[in-house]
Amino acid sequence: MRQLDWLETLVKGFAGLFLFLVFAMVTAQVASRYLLDFSLAAASELSIYCMIWSVFLGAAVAFRSNSHIAMDIVRAKLPARLARVVTLITFVLLAGFLILLIVQGYDLAQRAMRQLSSASGLPVGYVSMAIPVGSVLAMVFLIESTVQTLRQEQDHD
Repeated sequence: MRQLDWLETLVKGFAGLFLFLVFAMVTAQVASRYLLDFSLAAASELSIYCMIWSVFLGAAVAFRSNSHIAMDIVRAKLPARLARVVTLITFVLLAGFLILLIVQGYDLAQRAMRQLSSASGLPVGYVSMAIPVGSVLAMVFLIESTVQTLRQEQDHD
């Protein structure tokens, strides 16, 4: 689906940007510590925050390409009808988990907006928002992936 291709590209771009920022901030932190004998506390803290965002965005993209660890060996050996049931059960379980992450992650982010990080002074809620944002994206990609899998299994009948 073209819109989801665009969304995946955008998410990958942000995940890559956050990883680059991690690299840049850690490099700046190490250079300042050894060359200038000065520690950039905010760089260390912000690099952790960027890594958190990168992980949640990358996990969402993995849902689209089915790159997460899966027990496809078992499902592939099942009869077609039972394989569809296993696919649906897996979808329901994953969707339930993602919904839990969305709801609880959003609640956590809202409560964390009142707390400021020690070194950078940013509201911690901006970091916590990676949980519901990544989970919503994962849900979108999970739905697409499950629909494609069910169609492929139906075509093999």
